[in-house]
Amino acid sequence: MLEIIIGAIANLLTRFLPFMFFKKHYKKFLFLKDEFPTVLLTILTLYMLFPENSNLNELKYKLIGISITVILHLLFRKFLLSVFIGSFLYILLLNKF
Repeated sequence: MLEIIIGAIANLLTRFLPFMFFKKHYKKFLFLKDEFPTVLLTILTLYMLFPENSNLNELKYKLIGISITVILHLLFRKFLLSVFIGSFLYILLLNKF
């Protein structure tokens, strides 16, 4: 639960603070709009890879899901599509094998 709260606060800070405090430098912070999906994917990946308890098969499925997510994101540049399909594949692998 603490990780979710920290992630939400980080999300709010990266979205709102630059525009509230640096209005005269607005154009310098427009890169956040383009780079935020990549940053969020990185945060989610690191959170997923380092759980409290995990076995080798689970790690293998996670790496497959991450690989598919990265490949789809690089091919299509559709954040929701890549995250959804990668997560779906991971859950499918976890429950079927």
